[in-house]
Amino acid sequence: MTGRRWLIVGVAIAIAVVLAFAALGAGRPSPSPSTLPGGTPEASASAAAASAISSLSVPSGDATAMPEASPIAAGTLEPLPALLALLRVAPEDRTGYDRSLFVHWIDADGNGCDTRHEVLIAQAVVAPSIGARCALSGGRWVSLYDGLTITDPAGLQIDHVVALAEAWDSGASAWSPAHREAYANDLGVPFALLAVSATTNQSKSDDDPADWLPPAAAAECPFLGDWIAVKVRWDLAVDPREHDALAADIRDCPATEMPYVPAGFADDQPGEPSAGPPPSAATSGGSCDPAYPTVCIPPPPPDLDCGDIGYRNFKVLPPDPHRFDGDHDGIGCET
Repeated sequence: MTGRRWLIVGVAIAIAVVLAFAALGAGRPSPSPSTLPGGTPEASASAAAASAISSLSVPSGDATAMPEASPIAAGTLEPLPALLALLRVAPEDRTGYDRSLFVHWIDADGNGCDTRHEVLIAQAVVAPSIGARCALSGGRWVSLYDGLTITDPAGLQIDHVVALAEAWDSGASAWSPAHREAYANDLGVPFALLAVSATTNQSKSDDDPADWLPPAAAAECPFLGDWIAVKVRWDLAVDPREHDALAADIRDCPATEMPYVPAGFADDQPGEPSAGPPPSAATSGGSCDPAYPTVCIPPPPPDLDCGDIGYRNFKVLPPDPHRFDGDHDGIGCET
């Protein structure tokens, strides 16, 4: 009898609690769908939080997937994370790489100054005098990577911010010769080629930012910005390790912005290796000496010197009738 009495009391208490909560709910109407976005601050905050969480979601089954990047208008300045999000992540492959496949330095505008000299002239903090055959004197430069002031052009090297070998690994192996030549001599933007001290250029070699950063701390964010902007410009991929290093390092560069300036080269099919001679050889209508397979240079006579042609650092095969390869290392007119 006593046990039954306690059971009845417990049921009564439970019913009372349910009725009390029902009464509270009846006193506060539930928001309709039309009032949610502009309702109470709590409702707005909840909606914003839900939206933020939704935007960060990762597709199921792919823990490494990134949110799809929004289209960016050409020429706009963008923060580095926005540009990094445009890059494909893919493994690297150096199979078949040869530096001579990127013909440089050329005199694209025929003014007597090749790409190296054009960069030196453009990036001098004190303009040099320009003599015969574009010989430079009297200028002054500041090397970005280490902050050194240099007054002798011979102490400077022109760094491909994204090295030729790195470009090959990241997609340039599928480009045509003309495409690679354009990349190797890119004067279209001021951040693809930099005049830096020979010491830092040699230290950097063909490393990516996962393995090398400038010795000057103040140069790190500019270098990372240049690197990402060049890869975006030429639609080059980043490998997973490189991507993770970039993503981590640019967190320290929230104020750094770079322009989105696509090169617009569309002569190659992705994934298909290029073949055949350079366009200059195919369309010149004249004879191209087979000793220089990546450029079109006629056989002698006349006997030409490096100053007579617009090419630099190109592949040379025996018998090298013009004797462009003086040290017999297979590269002609080296700079």
